[in-house]
Amino acid sequence: MSVEDLQIRAVATRADDRAFCQFPYDLYRDDPRWAPPLRSYERRRWSARHHVSLRSRWVRRFVARRGGTPVGRAAAIFDEAFASRWSPGTGFFGFFECADDGEACRALLAAAESALRDRGATAILGPVNLTTHDEVGILVSGFEQPPVLLTPYNPPYYPSLLEDAGYEPRLEFSAYRWEPAQKPSGVVARLVRRLHRQWEGSSGLRIRPADPRRWDAENKVFFQLYNDAFEDLWGFVPLEWDEYRERAEQFRPFYRPELALIAEVGGDPVGFGLLLPNLNEALVGLRGRLFPFGWVRLAQRIPKISMARFVLLGVRAEYRGRGIAACIAHEAAETTRRLGIEAVEISVVQDSNREMRHVVAAFGCPRVKTLRLYEKRQI
Repeated sequence: MSVEDLQIRAVATRADDRAFCQFPYDLYRDDPRWAPPLRSYERRRWSARHHVSLRSRWVRRFVARRGGTPVGRAAAIFDEAFASRWSPGTGFFGFFECADDGEACRALLAAAESALRDRGATAILGPVNLTTHDEVGILVSGFEQPPVLLTPYNPPYYPSLLEDAGYEPRLEFSAYRWEPAQKPSGVVARLVRRLHRQWEGSSGLRIRPADPRRWDAENKVFFQLYNDAFEDLWGFVPLEWDEYRERAEQFRPFYRPELALIAEVGGDPVGFGLLLPNLNEALVGLRGRLFPFGWVRLAQRIPKISMARFVLLGVRAEYRGRGIAACIAHEAAETTRRLGIEAVEISVVQDSNREMRHVVAAFGCPRVKTLRLYEKRQI
């Protein structure tokens, strides 16, 4: 291959947009593990009318072609809220997909870096798919595990591509697996009993499922807990209500209220846990299309989903260190057993998040995946 064969083009036309959105479906066509997202959802990600988070971030997208055939894609993203809160002058690259083509990778990332420099950025971090509330990092181990809902999945050669392009590891995340046969340590069982005795009566600890009849009110509770519980977690930027509500609506058709848990002390919400059915099980083989018959197959598969993803577990700062996170996890484990769920992936957990790692260890959950965020400190 020669450099002359390679063209990097900014997305400027409908044809460019189609090429950008289509490329992952071509790249993973022969990968039986990949769960293709719905094409309608992927298109809406680039519509500010349908995607609130897009309105407050600057984005430029690029497609790499050889001889007219797409071989890669990437986006340059600048999130002012993230930069000012965590890393001044840092932009993101995201939505990165590439053939095993080092020249194409370097050229794509160079285009993203150049676009960010023009915005005044001095460093770049990624992959981050628009915000740190979305898919972050690339998979670097655990490729034999099935990809679960809204988590990164990529070929094993991606780390080498990024490192050869001058990127260095910035932060690692882990995914863990829980199955009903796994029993928590005796410490967890004793802790749960002690806390319930300690907080008996009206001021006691209560862990309850969300009430589906009060969708809006319950989401207000989750929204406030989400922003409060993760405020000091590296990379976290508080969500606006419109952003949160739009994301929650995407899960509404298939979430299970029994798996959306709220911890209360004296009636006040202090923590929460959220597990979602692994919709990827139902998406495999649909090629991202609902028509003409994909919607029928999807509807038939959703009730048969056997795996869930433990997406969020958080406790307000003033209530941490009291065992409430372990109690939420214990209730989640009991509920998944009762519902007949066969496995749960707990993901993704920052390796620097010691409190969460202690909870995971107490439940005997092995690490099954490692994900990594990369950076270039000077662009």
